[in-house]
Amino acid sequence: MVSRGQIILMDNNAISACHDLGGWKALASGFQLETVEEVASEAGTGYQHREIIDPAEFREVVAVHAVSRHDRLACQSRYADLGMLDDGERDLWVHATGRSDAWMLCGPDIASIRFGVRAGYTDRLVSLEELLMKIGYPIKGGLREHFTRKWLQARIDEFSLELAFERARTEAKPAPAGKRGGAAKSRR
Repeated sequence: MVSRGQIILMDNNAISACHDLGGWKALASGFQLETVEEVASEAGTGYQHREIIDPAEFREVVAVHAVSRHDRLACQSRYADLGMLDDGERDLWVHATGRSDAWMLCGPDIASIRFGVRAGYTDRLVSLEELLMKIGYPIKGGLREHFTRKWLQARIDEFSLELAFERARTEAKPAPAGKRGGAAKSRR
């Protein structure tokens, strides 16, 4: 459960949607918003046809963290699925997995949510809807489905089940020939 004042790591999808709703300043006053350089760059350039957010204004309300090549490689060695994410999401997760404090991540992209579930961070995922509701921001006209709590929970359930099936399938595989119960007989 998210709390007011908590650290929220933001992806560009959520940043843009919140800005489009006019709730950006309210969100920034209700939480400690943080992101990474790649996401800040995306927000400042309108990456993927999103609204451009003034970079100076953005950095006044969001702590922006650098992610080094070394950090990426170290994280990639622990999480092979990291390569499935776009650059901003990847760097956001690299930064997130290196933290030891209480943070939540708002990033409504399917690949990012799947990564979060597979990496064991299910309880750190939060929807934009939940953040806005927590600060009492009126959502006029509604949010697109992938920014809602219901949609996020459905993806978490789906990917958790997917992961459980993969683990069950791996555990159920028979041992390779010659490895079943005891030492193999040698011929002489």
